[in-house]
Amino acid sequence: MAAPQSPTPGAISRIFAGLSHTEFQPLLEVRNVKRLQLETEIRYAVAVTDGQSVVKALALPGSALKEKVEAGQIFVHALVRAAEFRVEEISGQAFLLLFRAEVLGTVPEELRVPSERLQKHVNARTGAAAESGLLTQADPGLPPVQPRFGAGAFTTPEKRGPPMGFPEQTPQPQARAPAAGANPYGGPYGGPPAACQPPGGAGAGRTGAISDFFGRQPVVPRAGAGASGGFLPIKEISPYTNGRWRLKARVITKSDIRRFSNARGEGQLFKIDIADQTGEISATFFGKAVDAFYPTLRQGQVYCFSRGQVRAANPRFDRGEHVLSFEEQAVIEAMEDDRELPGVTYDFRPLCSVPETPVNTLIDVQAMICMVQEPFSFTAKTSNREMVKREVGLWDPSGPEGSCCVTLTVWGEKALAEDFVQGAPIFLKAARVQEWNNQKDLSSPAVYEVNPDDPRAFALKARFEEQQRTRPLPMTMSRGAQGAAGARKSVQSCRDEDLHLGPPPLPGQGFDPSGPRTIHRHFVLGTVTNVPSDRLPCYPSCPGLVDSSRATQPGQAPEKRACQKKVTQEGPGLWRCANGHVCQQPVYRYLCKMQVMDHTDQMEINVYDNVARQFFGVEAGEYARLFEDPEQEFQLAQLNRRVLWKRVLLKLRASKEVWQEAERVRYNVDEASGVAAAKEARTMLAEVRSALAAEQAA
Repeated sequence: MAAPQSPTPGAISRIFAGLSHTEFQPLLEVRNVKRLQLETEIRYAVAVTDGQSVVKALALPGSALKEKVEAGQIFVHALVRAAEFRVEEISGQAFLLLFRAEVLGTVPEELRVPSERLQKHVNARTGAAAESGLLTQADPGLPPVQPRFGAGAFTTPEKRGPPMGFPEQTPQPQARAPAAGANPYGGPYGGPPAACQPPGGAGAGRTGAISDFFGRQPVVPRAGAGASGGFLPIKEISPYTNGRWRLKARVITKSDIRRFSNARGEGQLFKIDIADQTGEISATFFGKAVDAFYPTLRQGQVYCFSRGQVRAANPRFDRGEHVLSFEEQAVIEAMEDDRELPGVTYDFRPLCSVPETPVNTLIDVQAMICMVQEPFSFTAKTSNREMVKREVGLWDPSGPEGSCCVTLTVWGEKALAEDFVQGAPIFLKAARVQEWNNQKDLSSPAVYEVNPDDPRAFALKARFEEQQRTRPLPMTMSRGAQGAAGARKSVQSCRDEDLHLGPPPLPGQGFDPSGPRTIHRHFVLGTVTNVPSDRLPCYPSCPGLVDSSRATQPGQAPEKRACQKKVTQEGPGLWRCANGHVCQQPVYRYLCKMQVMDHTDQMEINVYDNVARQFFGVEAGEYARLFEDPEQEFQLAQLNRRVLWKRVLLKLRASKEVWQEAERVRYNVDEASGVAAAKEARTMLAEVRSALAAEQAA
């Protein structure tokens, strides 16, 4: 005899009517599994259906069912036998406690009842389950059903009026007992007989889709909304959409978690883009919703979204007219893959359009990777957090000269990825246009594909290889349309380029776009050859708070920062800075000069607190203590040896200054990182190949 393949019809109503597991062990289909994070423990709720109604079943701590849920043995559309259960009444509501369940297999797709035909099992105390027609068919093979919650728990339609939203009913006739050996529910494992269905056939009764297993009301599609299966199309979302909507969409992009602080305290968020057949929309998760949904949402998977809010989009951060926001009370359920839902789509724009594109605009780009910088680790000045970024040079055959290059900056885990390879095509989704020092670049793409299997990528790579044969891109190109960013330069080439630096603008005057640039940025690979040991490479700074120069939102108080001016000691426990702040103990900060050289020349660089702390490995206050103690000379020499003859990759900021009535170029270190031998060898090999290609083209 073949094993059962579908749930037992009417089982849920009989369980709530009083049948125990010693008398009745029905088959149920799992429709959803939800993890409940309580204050002291973790519980699980499993939505189960008998093919007519659906109910929440709680898996309590210590039960065999909870162990199976955590092990992944209880899954959606699994057919289980309820081996041990109990119905408890808590605060006037009946709950199904499921302790043990045996997994028998998976319910075939053709035997699964659509969700819109199921109904939420209403608490037996209300009597609504009996009036919906779920209990009108008795099973002669089972003991008589007795009400569990006292007399009158279940009433008949003759004694009460019809429930709200149901038409008038007439009592259903008692079905005849089936023949010996026959299935009392009719059919091999199919749906219930007509007497077990609500008036009007399967799916009659309440309008709309199934309620979820936490007792929330069913979602009713708006008339004329064009919703399919109870789902609202994305194109019809507007600020006037009420809160009772559901979306079935695929996750197209998923950002990293971003943490922030404002006047209300610390916060966190992440963003996703979702799409259905009608369009795309962005969604943002805030606060506790980040912890609840970030680990479970997967890019490319289909979900049902509900319990969110619709608001107008912010053009600075969002695409489209409207966006969604989700808090911790949102409901997001994984669904089976739907091939009708689109995947990642691109609306490519050429790189030559970046300079004319407004800042913070999100654009899609197809380009070639023509330069790759090593990841940089640094400490952010504003948040004092360790951050990682990488700059990548992009090229495409756009612009009047048929060649345009723009810088792409990637952050965090994406910056550490090994898939950025020079000479590989790349597709970017939702890259942000940013501006720094009057130069526009790209940053933080939501999704990127390196070496995509796409005819457009193959054609682009052929154009790039032709470009390298005829007009190879030099390895020391500057930012902008002339070349790729992040290219390394020798010390001598930096000095030659900085001869054309213009003087800094006078106080109160803006930058002149038609004049020479006042700041150059370079990437130099060099070796530290000298650290001054005759003077202290740090200074005592003022810890007093002053207003920050960073712009804030209207109505918000200015942010505060440390004064950081040099203080002088005026007495025991009395230090004063030029701003008049007085403190008992200063905070030491690094400010030192070092000599760096490569195979072409040497230069003097200025290293500040964040970078110098990486070099020496200790705080500036600890270095000052060792420097002032004659007995710590050996430990001090050990710290200096950590820096001397160390090979580092430096990001320099070059600017002109006047010192003792003479102009000179000052080099400040913005970021520094070590050198990985294997990666450096690959970079050198790429440079040799580029040089050989240039010689052959000549």
